[in-house]
Amino acid sequence: MKTFTLIAACFLSFSVLAKNEVNSESFIIQGKIFEVDIMNEQDREASKVQVVIYQNKEIYAAFYSNETGSYEFIVPVGFEYEISFGGATYVNKKVYIDARQIPQRKSGYECNLDVGLFKPVTDIEFPTLNEAWVKVRYDAEYHQLVPDYDYTEERAMELDRQIRKARKAKKGF
Repeated sequence: MKTFTLIAACFLSFSVLAKNEVNSESFIIQGKIFEVDIMNEQDREASKVQVVIYQNKEIYAAFYSNETGSYEFIVPVGFEYEISFGGATYVNKKVYIDARQIPQRKSGYECNLDVGLFKPVTDIEFPTLNEAWVKVRYDAEYHQLVPDYDYTEERAMELDRQIRKARKAKKGF
C-alpha cells in the first residue's frame, strides 16, 4: 500500500470551517470514523466506536459514535486536547489539538476530522500509534487550526511499514 493510500485510509480528512454556530469560547470537532481492513485494503463505516477526550491530560468526556460512525462534540478554547479513537475494539488512534492560543471570534471554530481505524492483529504491535497520529495547532497566519502534515506523513510511512510486516506475518512469508 502506498503512503498516500494509507494516509487516505487511516486519516481521511481534516478541514476547518466555521459554518456551524459555535460560540466564541468554544470549538466543535466532528467527523466520521471508518473501519479499515488492513489485510484486504477495504473500508466501511464503523458503528458505535468509543471516543475519549482528554483536556490537559485529564479525562474530559467519553462517548460512542453513532451507528454510521459519525461523532460531534464541543470543547472550550484555551486548552490542550488529546482525543483517542477506538476503545477496546480497535487499535487506537490519538489526535493532539493545541487550542491554547486560539483567539476568540464571533462564530467560533469547526474542525472536521475523519478517522480510519483497524482491528488488532494477533501478535503484531503498532508502536507508531502509541503517540498522537495527528497534531493540530492554531496558526495565526491563516487564522485557523491546522494539522502538521509533515508529522502525519512521517507517522503514515512508519505505520505503512508496520502494516506490511503484519501482512507478511499473517501470510506466512
